Parts: sequence; C-alpha cells; structure tokens
Amino acid sequence: MRIKKKNQRFHWFMLLPACLFLVVFLLAPLVMMLVLSFRDVDSMMNTLQTYSFSQYMHVFTTDAYVKAIGSTVWVALQTTVICLLMAYPAAYVLVKAPNPRLRAFFYILLVSPLLTSVVIRTFAWIVLLSQNGLINGMLLDLQLIEKPLSMLWNMNAVIIAYVQVMLPFAVLPIATSLTDMDRHLRPASMSLGAGRIRTFFHVTLPLTIPGMVTGAIIVFSLAAGSYITPLLVGGRMQPLLPLSIYQQVMQVYNLPLAAAMSFTLLVCVLVVVSLLSYLLKRWEARMHA
Repeated sequence: MRIKKKNQRFHWFMLLPACLFLVVFLLAPLVMMLVLSFRDVDSMMNTLQTYSFSQYMHVFTTDAYVKAIGSTVWVALQTTVICLLMAYPAAYVLVKAPNPRLRAFFYILLVSPLLTSVVIRTFAWIVLLSQNGLINGMLLDLQLIEKPLSMLWNMNAVIIAYVQVMLPFAVLPIATSLTDMDRHLRPASMSLGAGRIRTFFHVTLPLTIPGMVTGAIIVFSLAAGSYITPLLVGGRMQPLLPLSIYQQVMQVYNLPLAAAMSFTLLVCVLVVVSLLSYLLKRWEARMHA
C-alpha cells in the first residue's frame, strides 16, 4: 500500500512542472482574456472598468462578424474534408510501402514541410498563384489562356494554401491507424470471399475511422484559428474571424471586442470538436458491441 502511494506521489510530482506551465501560460491568459471580453470601451477605444455583454452583443448583431463566423467554420470544414480525401491514399501508400527505406523516404517527404515556416510556405503559394507567377506563366506559354488568371486574393487560394499546410496533420493519424490494424484481417476477409473493394469498406475503412476523426479534429482546429495564411494569400478583406480579430487588435485597438471574438471562435471550435468526439465514441461503441 505504501509503495502504491509513493508511486502516485511520484507521478504527480512528475506532472507538476507541466501542470504549472499550462496554468501560467495557458489557463491564466485565457481567464484574463475572458474577463477582458466583458469590459466596456469608450469612443477612443480605451478599456473601461465597467463590465457588460456589449462586446458579445456587438459580435452577434453585426452582419459582418456573423458572416465571418459562418465563413470561418465553412472554410475549415472544406479544408478538413479535402485534407481527409487526399490524406487517406497518401497514408495507405505510406504504410504499404514495399520496403523500410522507401517508407522512411515517404515519411521524410511528409514531415519535411513541417520543418519549414508557415510564412515561407505561404509566400511560395504567392509565387505560384500570382498573375505573373509560375502557373499563369506556364498556362500562357502553352497558350491555354489568353490573359493571366486571378488566382490570389480569394477564398479558393486560402483553401488551397490551408490544404497544403494542414495535410501532414491528417496523414499521420490515418497512417497510425493503418499501422495498428492487424495485418491478418485483410487476407482473412479476402479468403472468405470478399473482394478488395468490399474488404476495404467493411474491414480497413471502419478500423481507420478513429484516425480520420483525429486528423479531422486537428485540421479543423488549426484551419479555424489560422490568420497568417489567409492574410497573405487571401488578403485582409476576406470574411474570416481570425482576420477580424487581427484587425481589432492591430488596427482598431479594441481589445475587449477582439477578446469576445476570440472566445466566440473558441466556442465554435469546441462545439465541432465535441461533436466529432461524440461521433467517434458512438462509432467505437458500435464496433465493440
């Protein structure tokens, strides 16, 4: 009994530094920002000592901010779906590589973009998509178009850049699920008369749903909260909530309104993540029933 208590104390002692770090640098700033979101401002955007729900009322009664909330969630969902559709075959090839060296090479290709700054990768898309960029230059040289296409400063450019940035975060969880799957299940299914397609939809796909949901949660959370990528390739006029928060902080200096919009975005992300987590639990319960 004493040994068990000592082990528990040791575990708590090992967790203490991480818990203190999260409290000081995550929980405390969130509480401070939550308090700030209820503060009033004067006509000069100076924060007052009074409290009200005026900032949240302003967020949900202003058409531009309501549209930004919907656009942010919609763009994040589109990015998530596209990433999952592209990540599944990539993860399958990654796991089913014929030899370890090729598999390691694929992993290096997958992880190498994560070693590069998001800003640098986003500027690379500007080089590709601008009117005098590589893609327009190639299309003009091939005489497929008569004048350069406008591929920057719109939501399509934002989604393309999002997918390129977020794709590795969708591939890795799916690859983990494929790796953890019992390698005898597919041959057993095919030996019982199921073809490759039926085996995929009845054996492989159901067992990789947890990896897909995990990847969806990561991609959606990152896409909903990103502002560097849409700012650089979409422009500051795009109706996205992170850009509105950036403008309130850096240009208007209305910090309480920015805090209110930040918590609105946080709640939206938590609702979607909670829904995905609930669906995952229902799926796992169904699989183990």
